[in-house]
Amino acid sequence: MKHLLLTTALVTATAAGVHAQSTDTNTNTAASGTMNSEMFRAESTPDELRASDFLGMRVYASAEGASEDAYEGAQEGWEDIGEINDVILNRDGEVQAVLVDIGGFLGIGERQVAVDMDALEFVSDSSTAENDGDFFLVLTADRATLEGAPAYGAAADGAMTDQPVAAEAEAETEEATQAAEAEAEEAGEEMEQTAENVEAEAEEAGAEMEQTAENVEAEAEEAGEEIEQSAENAAEETEQEVELAADATADAAAEAGEEVEQAADEAGEEIEEIGNEVALTDSTAPAADAEATASADANAEMDTTAGTSAFGADFAREGYSDAGMEYLTTENLTGARVYDTNDKWVGEISELVIDDEGKITDAIVDVGGFLGIGEKPVALQLSDLKILRQDEGDEVMVYTAMAEDELKSMPEFEKE
Repeated sequence: MKHLLLTTALVTATAAGVHAQSTDTNTNTAASGTMNSEMFRAESTPDELRASDFLGMRVYASAEGASEDAYEGAQEGWEDIGEINDVILNRDGEVQAVLVDIGGFLGIGERQVAVDMDALEFVSDSSTAENDGDFFLVLTADRATLEGAPAYGAAADGAMTDQPVAAEAEAETEEATQAAEAEAEEAGEEMEQTAENVEAEAEEAGAEMEQTAENVEAEAEEAGEEIEQSAENAAEETEQEVELAADATADAAAEAGEEVEQAADEAGEEIEEIGNEVALTDSTAPAADAEATASADANAEMDTTAGTSAFGADFAREGYSDAGMEYLTTENLTGARVYDTNDKWVGEISELVIDDEGKITDAIVDVGGFLGIGEKPVALQLSDLKILRQDEGDEVMVYTAMAEDELKSMPEFEKE
């Protein structure tokens, strides 16, 4: 199609030339050699341009046109408006115009315009100096001029027209329109299906969220019930433990009361026994005065030196002195606290052991236990204790050289 008009023009011009040649040949056969040399060309000239090279060239439009004969490459502001697809010749063989397809997209919606050859400027491309044949075709026209250019159509006097081209373009346009409509319809269906899918997914997601919320609510309710039940169980267990502790305390108190009562009874018996012995001593006093005096002197000597070997001669506490024999009585020593050499409280004296002669031989010290419960009585010789009395008071401090663990490891004192 692109070469149809050019071919037709060339054939017409050639036919006219042939007719003229036949007439001249009949009248002037002698000049045939000269005519042949003018009719044919043996080589090309530097300025000639082949139609095959001309077809397909790009045409540029510039509002300012081309002011120079040569440019280095396409210039800024030149707009590529299309390519030459055909050449229009007159019957004299002169090129009148070129057909250029402008506008459209991918060949759709294009229109063909005829650009007069006088309106085209041949501008050399200096960026390819090695090829002198490179050039640009520049049309002096702005966008408004191009948009207003009329579509080209051949005359109706029997010459070839562009109706087939238009029909083909129309068919292509219709086909493209139908394809576009089909694609749009398909895209619409896909969008509709996508919308339905999204709606379904949203509905499903909403149902899942609702179910999740119900599950969370159920779990929270179950957790609340478990916490409430745990609290009730803990309260019941605590109440039971308090009751058990109270019962144990009551039992321990009762047991302690019995022990105190038993101790009081035993102390009464011991006091009664001591009274009897004192009475017996009084009845035999005339005979035993000398012996008692000697025994008392011996006890005094023993007491003043009691604990010296275990503690050392320099053991003392500020504000306290060794208690004299006259102070070592059941009333003053019972209940006195007992300390180790580091002043740690290890127990207290619960009772004293007196021999047949009325001398104090041992002190019973209760060690361990708590609030008098679980204590262990052990017997310590009076000579192993350091008994100090406050210089300006009646406070008594009793010391033992044994540690608490040593006292706890001693055998428990049992009354005979």
